[in-house]
Amino acid sequence: QEFYAKLSRLMDIARRSLEIKRKVCTKLLNENFYPYTKRYLGNFDSHFSTIGLVGMNEMCLNACWIKENIAGHKGLKFSQEVLDFMREKLKNYQEETGELYNLEATPAESTAYRLAKMDKARWDDIVTAAANDSEKPFYTNSCHLPVNYTTDPFEALEIQDKLQTKFTGGTVFHTFLGEKLPSWQSAAALVKKIAYTFKLPYFTISPTYTICPKCGYSAGEHDACPKCGGKVEVYSRITGYYRPIEHWNDGKKQEFEKRTEYQVSENIVKETFGSSDSGNGGSIGTGLNTKIAPESFVQPTASMSAQCNDKQVYLFTQKTCPNCPKAKEELTGTPYLQVLDAADHMDLARKFGIRSVPTVVVCENDGAYKTYSGLSDIISFKRGLK
Repeated sequence: QEFYAKLSRLMDIARRSLEIKRKVCTKLLNENFYPYTKRYLGNFDSHFSTIGLVGMNEMCLNACWIKENIAGHKGLKFSQEVLDFMREKLKNYQEETGELYNLEATPAESTAYRLAKMDKARWDDIVTAAANDSEKPFYTNSCHLPVNYTTDPFEALEIQDKLQTKFTGGTVFHTFLGEKLPSWQSAAALVKKIAYTFKLPYFTISPTYTICPKCGYSAGEHDACPKCGGKVEVYSRITGYYRPIEHWNDGKKQEFEKRTEYQVSENIVKETFGSSDSGNGGSIGTGLNTKIAPESFVQPTASMSAQCNDKQVYLFTQKTCPNCPKAKEELTGTPYLQVLDAADHMDLARKFGIRSVPTVVVCENDGAYKTYSGLSDIISFKRGLK
């Protein structure tokens, strides 16, 4: 009860801050301080006020009623409850203000270190992601697993799939690899296996690489250039983007040192797409049916006309989508409208190439179709019917 009361108070503070920011930005926009923004956007009505979190794993470790990491049974269950609580509160904010709110796994490139350092100075016995006092303190990003939890990406994905799907804003799972995958086939197989097995909305394939000013690119992390022995820069992904590790803050450098890189099975191509008769023993770069082209991994392969009947209109939604109720309201009275939950109709969503919700699919006479993605496009579509 005390935990949720404190969380609620902090969220209310964040709400007031976001409301002030929205009012100030809108005032400046209307007074032509943002001429290009005003020309292309017109207003901020479709923009979200975002609240995020950092250090869910450390919260579980510090909580006296849990005392285990986020992957444990109690830690995972409580983390899910916290995210549900935050989502419900943001839903109430949205209804009370008429403005859009979302829950996001915010990147926290600097905050993860700064907040941990401040907390450690105030409470010496607080648990951070640092193993001891000789390490720089930092918090694990959003609701991610400890950075050294496992080398199996699919074990990590099983857990993260239960958490990252609860965010209504941006969230991502980074598949950190020590070196690049040896072929496009292995990369395609890994991407397909993740996309078809799990529901989390975004994931990356993130190798580490080294750049020498003279010799250029080398796969993996090297202290010196493997070709000339010269000074190098090691690049890795710091939350959302790549930059040289030497430019990271101390907390993120400590995170990189502790990070366990994922190991991908050499049989993933064969397991995902099947093997040829080449007898190459299932090596990651071989055993792939050569008839499979890269395009077939992302393009629909079934006939659309079988699912797209004359005049039919589909609205694809999801329970966690903040814009979907408004889209349903806008489309009320549309002839031949059928509202579908994308999670319950994955095969149909995949055939239409649905990548986000809300999305409208309008079937035409010849079995072809048009799509309208996002609330603004759907509203424009509805106006065009009048």
